Amino acid sequence: MVFGWLRNWIARGKPPSWTVTVVDGVIAINDGQGTERTVLMRELRRVVVATDDSGPWGEDVVFLLYSEAAEPTGIFPLEANGVQDFIAWLKSLPGYHDRELAKAMSSTKVARFVIYEAPA
Repeated sequence: MVFGWLRNWIARGKPPSWTVTVVDGVIAINDGQGTERTVLMRELRRVVVATDDSGPWGEDVVFLLYSEAAEPTGIFPLEANGVQDFIAWLKSLPGYHDRELAKAMSSTKVARFVIYEAPA
């Protein structure tokens, strides 16, 4: 399950300070423990918001970034530093679905919401 790792670091106490930045054609994700992943903006095909059933009080929202691969090429929690800038950038792209993000933010069940799909 996608949330297994998330539950593990929450269980350890204060979660690490995740960051996401969008700069120079790259989305950089740092997990706060020294691991950094990058996704090239031109390769981004889909962004999915995954929720679990611990919301709205738990840390229950993660962003999944996909390129051509079946598995996410990037993942970060809603609480990551820089999330608002990431969302602002995403909103400027054709293929962004604001209504789906609104549904995800109010979800209290295990669900997935496609908030961005690259135009064909």
